Amino acid sequence: MIKFFRKIRQDLLAEGKTGKYLKYAVGEIVLVVIGILIALQINNWNENRKNSIEERATLENLLENLNLSKIQSEQLISEENQLKQNLIQILGVNSNNTKVNTEIISDSIFKNAVWDLQSDMPTFNSYNNLKSTNKLSLIKNKNINEKFTELEFRQNKLNDILEDRLSVHQIRIDDILENDINFIPLVKSNIPTINIENESKNNYLQVLEIKRIRNLLGMKLSFTQDVIDFRKNLDTEIKGLIILIEKELNEKK
Repeated sequence: MIKFFRKIRQDLLAEGKTGKYLKYAVGEIVLVVIGILIALQINNWNENRKNSIEERATLENLLENLNLSKIQSEQLISEENQLKQNLIQILGVNSNNTKVNTEIISDSIFKNAVWDLQSDMPTFNSYNNLKSTNKLSLIKNKNINEKFTELEFRQNKLNDILEDRLSVHQIRIDDILENDINFIPLVKSNIPTINIENESKNNYLQVLEIKRIRNLLGMKLSFTQDVIDFRKNLDTEIKGLIILIEKELNEKK
């Protein structure tokens, strides 16, 4: 093709047709420019198509991870609510003013209330991977990006309150199990085969009358309610993101 155009130019020059040669040369330049523009347009189209496919795959991975996170979040909130109810029960501060007696404070209930502590959080592996590899720009929807920023904020706030509760628990509340009761009977809920007949039984009503213990468990109850509130805030962000991403994916079909 290049040889063909070159021959035409040479023939025009040889025949002394300078004007026609210049017009031809300009036309040839225009054709080259048009060819370049078409090539760039095709390249841009292919690049946009590639980015669109990658964005969709990214959103699908995020949605899958968020649906798993939602299940984890709901389970963790349920466990926190159970801990809250156990603490309310042994402290005898039920809203219906039902008096607690030793018959309903079993070793297992006391252990669950005092010993249990959930520090896990929902996982956001897909988002964290995108962030660490600087690929968040793949998501074009600004609302989704803003929601992830809010989710990260809620996650950090939850982590702070979990660490505060854990710190108080390790320093103060675990001391109750070490110094104020006989812990061996509580082990039976984990190891049913052990014999605790010769172990002294715990009088939990008497233990729970000690001001220091009541205050410490009251602190744990307060922290637990704060944790529930922060977990619910995070759960709301997770569900909001799921709705946004599902909508975005439906619009991209």
